[in-house]
Amino acid sequence: MKKKLILITFEVAPKERYLKDLKDFFGEYIEIEGYSIKEGINKIIQGDLALISLSGLTNIAKEYLPDEMEIIYFNRTFKKGSFQQLYDLPSGTKAMLVNNSKIGAFDTISLLYEMGIKHVDFIPVYPNMRDIPDLKCAVTPGQTHHVPKNVEKIINIDWRVLDVSTLMSIISKLDILDEELDKKLENYLNTIVPISHGLHYIFKSSHEIKNKLNIILDVIDDGVIVIDEDYKVIHYNRSIEKILGINEESIMNKNVREIISSHPTMNEVLEEKYVEDLILKHDKTNKSLIITKRPIMDDNRIYGYVLIIKDKTEIENLENELRRQLVDRGYIAKYRFEDIVGVSDNIIESKNKAKKISGIEAPVIITGESGTGKELFAQAIHNNSKRMNKPFLGINCASLSSDLLESELFGYEEGAFTGARKGGKKGLFELAHLGSLFLDEISELPMYMQAKLLRVLQEKEVMRIGGMRIIPIDVRIIAATNRDLKKLVQEGKFRKDLYYRLNVLTLNLSPLRERKKDIPYLIKDIFKKTGTKRKKIDESLKEALINHYWDGNIRELKNCIEYMIYLGSDRLTVNDLPPDFKNEENHFKDKKENKLFLELTLQENKLALYILNILRYKPAGRRTIYKYAIQEGFDVSEHKVRKIMEFLLGKGIIKYGEGRTGAKLTKFGNDIISKKINLRDDMREL
Repeated sequence: MKKKLILITFEVAPKERYLKDLKDFFGEYIEIEGYSIKEGINKIIQGDLALISLSGLTNIAKEYLPDEMEIIYFNRTFKKGSFQQLYDLPSGTKAMLVNNSKIGAFDTISLLYEMGIKHVDFIPVYPNMRDIPDLKCAVTPGQTHHVPKNVEKIINIDWRVLDVSTLMSIISKLDILDEELDKKLENYLNTIVPISHGLHYIFKSSHEIKNKLNIILDVIDDGVIVIDEDYKVIHYNRSIEKILGINEESIMNKNVREIISSHPTMNEVLEEKYVEDLILKHDKTNKSLIITKRPIMDDNRIYGYVLIIKDKTEIENLENELRRQLVDRGYIAKYRFEDIVGVSDNIIESKNKAKKISGIEAPVIITGESGTGKELFAQAIHNNSKRMNKPFLGINCASLSSDLLESELFGYEEGAFTGARKGGKKGLFELAHLGSLFLDEISELPMYMQAKLLRVLQEKEVMRIGGMRIIPIDVRIIAATNRDLKKLVQEGKFRKDLYYRLNVLTLNLSPLRERKKDIPYLIKDIFKKTGTKRKKIDESLKEALINHYWDGNIRELKNCIEYMIYLGSDRLTVNDLPPDFKNEENHFKDKKENKLFLELTLQENKLALYILNILRYKPAGRRTIYKYAIQEGFDVSEHKVRKIMEFLLGKGIIKYGEGRTGAKLTKFGNDIISKKINLRDDMREL
């Protein structure tokens, strides 16, 4: 014997419309009878399940239904074709929402807000309304005959149709699922706009929903309450029941203060037209709620409000779960600024600049020699940005072949090439959506890949290899290189347009030999991370480590210290150094001796020599020298120029003239610049 579904609506027209839709979908699977309150019902209706159009009809409908009959309610949505017209309206558009009743108008507005149409200000219009707003645009769900005659543009989004969740509830409650209905559900889903903000139900390609729909995804949506101008509830969605722990009897036609909170802060919600993300305690559940309030109004009158309510605890739990999943998949940045060790001026300046960069939504290029910690800074920038709870992925552009690198970055569709994974594969740009993508050694990116990357940065979209579908993405690019990109541009090895697209925010990391103050702190950190407590370092070894050239920077220092920790004695001395350490010292000896001023770093030496060359021809002040240095490509500040000039003054190499003459070389300074005296041999004289 077939099971019977009872449909109850208020108006006659909706009854006829939805009765036809239900019969078209379910065919001969079930019996369906339809009734409207307006037509009148004069008997107790027998059946297996009741479907009621509005929760406000529950008490009336129950008079005609057996006590044991289960009741479910409509979830309605729109067909895709008609709904698209709303997306095309300019932001801030004011439009009538025309319906055949006041409740229907508010109900439709609430649904449109729920479905993400938040860029249009809707004003409800219905028959016998006293003050009709003077607007040129009207939106109506199939009620065009109620639209005022002076309206110039009518958008008919057609009758609302049953959402797939309602059909699934009927199937589940009556236990009638088979392969044919499964396929019908899939086809139906493709014709409508799901009401759950895109997190719609997921169907399995096996044509069987597990355990006959006993497992339906518990999709978490925002709670929505619609109130009239007297703050009485006239509509709410199902999610609010879960958030507030309420049912229809405890909410409909009640003052919203009774439902949410009697706390004085609730006055702010009631008195303000707009409320954004106000946090409020719920009296009964003690939950922290995040409340946003939007008015339904025209220029002169407020017709009601929409309250969007989120469970703060639930959001935090979801964020924690998302972060856990990102950790499990390895899509997470581990390091923060507090993990970057050092006390030197260079490292403190780099950290301060990086912190500023982290708050700016723009591409970043990090430059520096290999081993200076470019990825460490990239992860810290991500973790200090608003994307911190989103994915962080990285790839070394020099480590893969061109073809493999392309498939890793952009992904591919099934069958795109021999050996392509069944179902295709997401690329790193897709996986990093809303997060950051770290492109290490970007200078090694092939030219045709540079063109594709430029398009991604410009259009914010990607297309998989072998695919035809455009995929929107929102990814922040953090690139790194140990080469001079500007020079590569001049040589035609790096695209100029890509260089200027990426070169918005730059961060240069100093080599370890220019931040010798940091070496003892780095050694201590390496000891700590290896869990070494017993071993000590001899003073002579400390001196050797501090004075080493460290061509491999922090990575080389780490390898050296770990070698001694694992193989050295309890008190580490120079005898415990790796075998190639002395060879490296000899290799870099010439580089050290080429430094004119041993107290200065290599970069400071270059700047000092540049200053001496300028002063060789004419006196100049600090600001003039700074301007010339910037034009020459030095990455310096005016403070750095002053510091070097004070150093040269202290050595007796330059002196200041009277008035505004500026600095000029002393006789000793002239000797240095002309004879290139090696100060290592003359340190005592200075």
